[in-house]
Amino acid sequence: MVIKVLKSILYLFLVLIAAVLLIAGTAWTLTFKHDIHESHSTPYLRDDVISIDAPQSAPVWEVLLMGDAGDATLVPWHKTLEMAAEMAAQKPDQTSVVMLGDNIYFFGYPNLDEGQTEYDQDQLELIDRLDAQLQVSKHSRAELFLVPGNHDWYAEQVDTQAEHVLSYAQRHGASVSFLPWVKGGQPLPEVIHRAGISIIFIDTQWLITADQAGFDQAMHRLEQLLARTQAEHPNNLILATGHHPIQTMGPHAQYYTSRGYAFFMELVGLFTESDQDTHNPPYRRLIAGLNEAFTVDAKVVYAAGHEHSLQVFEALSAAPPAKESSSRGTLKIGADYQLVSGAAHRNKVSGVGHNDNTLFAVATEGLMKLSIYSEGTTVEVISSDGKLLHRQWLR
Repeated sequence: MVIKVLKSILYLFLVLIAAVLLIAGTAWTLTFKHDIHESHSTPYLRDDVISIDAPQSAPVWEVLLMGDAGDATLVPWHKTLEMAAEMAAQKPDQTSVVMLGDNIYFFGYPNLDEGQTEYDQDQLELIDRLDAQLQVSKHSRAELFLVPGNHDWYAEQVDTQAEHVLSYAQRHGASVSFLPWVKGGQPLPEVIHRAGISIIFIDTQWLITADQAGFDQAMHRLEQLLARTQAEHPNNLILATGHHPIQTMGPHAQYYTSRGYAFFMELVGLFTESDQDTHNPPYRRLIAGLNEAFTVDAKVVYAAGHEHSLQVFEALSAAPPAKESSSRGTLKIGADYQLVSGAAHRNKVSGVGHNDNTLFAVATEGLMKLSIYSEGTTVEVISSDGKLLHRQWLR
């Protein structure tokens, strides 16, 4: 009898708690307020930016940039990847393709469960998403690099993905690499040098989660690579690539164009603070570190994904110290230009706005192409249907 009474009291207590939570949740929902903004579903171009025709001379090197292709299908082959392969095949010996992270949604490369000896059908479909990207190199014969993103690291390691990339290269004779990566070691920045351009690869997700000692070591390595590149390849454009952008005007900077998404993120924020948004301390540390490293006397472009849109920014700037001459104007901070190209799949395209540093922005599926000419560098923004949305010099 006593046990029944206690159970009844417990049930009543639980019902009361549930009722209180329901009332509180409903009240919170009804009073939820967050600024909802317009999105650039058609291209935004800042008034002082000029779209140019293609230069008459031939480029010495080209780089295709696209990220967040982790939902791509192998059969049928995803159209943006197929378009990239066709573009790269035109000059495979003078083209690099860089995938800017989140190569497999949602939890990265699948892991075999305890006792499991081979992948099941669902896991094989996830691996096909990676192979769809690797196939760009197989079909075009151009070199392809994959940078890890946060969703790749949600597998708790990226070794299996990197090893699959190496195995694919051997099986198909394709020039594909997963960078930066060292099995069992810290993924410190790495660099390659090509005609007119040096490309640096950075694992920004590892940097976000690294302890301070690891973070400092990576930043020191990055500064060394930048200094060495300046000394040994003084005429090269430096293209640094990673997954997380320094500047963005999308959801990861709390620029919401959908009330539903804003509500979802606010709800998530009641229980945890995402380190994937620019306002949170781990991400702020990353931004500060990259800006400090990239503030050098050289032409630096930083390209990232993560935000599912196409954006071009000019450098951040700050007023010079009061003791210095005011004739110097503002001082550049970080990379001269910053590109966000994380819209390789339509399923991931999200709204985007603009700020004072935005040169171009659009929320559509597509990619970007850097072309290195003797007279300078251009960036092109190309939609998934092959339409040129914008081309400009990066002076």
